[in-house]
Amino acid sequence: MPTPSGSPSISPAAPGAVNGKPPSGAAGGGPGAGGRPGGGIPIPFTGLVASPLDVALLSALAVLPLLGGIWVLVFGRAWSEARRSREAQIRLAIANELGLRPRELVSLSTGALFKIREEAAFDELTGVLRRAAGMSALDREIARARRQRSALSVAFVDVDGLKRANDQRGHKAGDELLKGLSSALKNGLRGQDLVARYGGDEFVCVLPDTAADAARAKLGSIQAKAGKAGVGFSFGVAQLEGSEDLVSLLGRADREMYTAKARRGTAPQLRIEPPAPLPSFRPESPDLNVGA
Repeated sequence: MPTPSGSPSISPAAPGAVNGKPPSGAAGGGPGAGGRPGGGIPIPFTGLVASPLDVALLSALAVLPLLGGIWVLVFGRAWSEARRSREAQIRLAIANELGLRPRELVSLSTGALFKIREEAAFDELTGVLRRAAGMSALDREIARARRQRSALSVAFVDVDGLKRANDQRGHKAGDELLKGLSSALKNGLRGQDLVARYGGDEFVCVLPDTAADAARAKLGSIQAKAGKAGVGFSFGVAQLEGSEDLVSLLGRADREMYTAKARRGTAPQLRIEPPAPLPSFRPESPDLNVGA
């Protein structure tokens, strides 16, 4: 109540109060500091008092960054090891495909490896696949045909008169003959078909989802058009059968080509050499248009 003089009244301090403040633990609201049940834990340098529950929660939150750092460290190490393992597999596959030793490619990045593979995959003169890349692509197509139970045919092609052109008109004329044949094959086949230079004057065509009769008809049409342009060739076709491997498939196509060549009076020497070793790992990478 106000005093007669109009000045405010001052309530007496509670027993044990200091400067009008209640003693510790006596603040209103119940037992414990700050009125919190069970007592409190002072936070240094802040003048605040926290309950045990608050302290436990803050401690858990403080540990989260540490746990996150440990998780990132463990995951990052596992990811790095997986990446190195994958790069080693890619290096081995490309080395096998190009006939190199993996250690010769160890200093190259994955991007550089694929660039080398792309540059080495194609024949400089004709623009078609080199033999190693072509056989690797054929191996993939054989696996795909078996997996999908689809037809797959290959054609063995041999240009006519290459030796005669080289001997009588020079190697430039022979080169033009090879480029003319490769151009006729590429232009006459479908986009998904493959053409590879197997040897000096020999080419292999891979025709996915194509039976032997359809492949012979297609090669016959190309043969007729190329002949009008002065480029002659003989061919033989074989369709994949059962568990037949790559060498057997090419051998049958080569024998048919040899027979066709003999009928035309320019029979070559029959031979099929085993292709270069094929990589067991096929990386998910730019396929260079050499088969999916």
